[in-house]
Amino acid sequence: MVAFFRGRAGRTSSKVPPLVPIPPIAELPRAKMQASARYLGTIDAAGERVVGQSLAAKSQARLSLSSEALDVVRIAGSFRIRTGMLRGARSGEQFNGKPVPDLLVIRWEHDGNDWETGFRMDAARSVRDAEKAELGNGRAAVRPEVDAWVRVVSKLARGNRTEGSA
Repeated sequence: MVAFFRGRAGRTSSKVPPLVPIPPIAELPRAKMQASARYLGTIDAAGERVVGQSLAAKSQARLSLSSEALDVVRIAGSFRIRTGMLRGARSGEQFNGKPVPDLLVIRWEHDGNDWETGFRMDAARSVRDAEKAELGNGRAAVRPEVDAWVRVVSKLARGNRTEGSA
């Protein structure tokens, strides 16, 4: 029992500020990019899991990137990362010490905290693409567009640094 509480003590749970809510789905701005993904969690600059505001709950998510924000729509709790708070993106092979294929990591700032949020990107962009992709049969599978997401998010983040230093 004691080990359970020690493990929980290493997580960042102290007073997570409220997240920016997304607008109603019908009012979302026109997306530059959209994808479905598995939300893996959010970690702070020290590599500790952020717990609170539903950020610890792994769940399916729909990502929608517009000139205004990255909207993360999920049953466990949707939230919005305004483009002005984006700090960059990267692909990778591990998130929070665990191997993850097709990983997209979004770096962002929230209320003075630097966070990284991980997503395992789904290969198919839609149900139709999933039906077309003959996954697991030895043929070339449809790959998620992780690199495209990294380029677009990083470009938006660079624009934030340029505006802030001008």
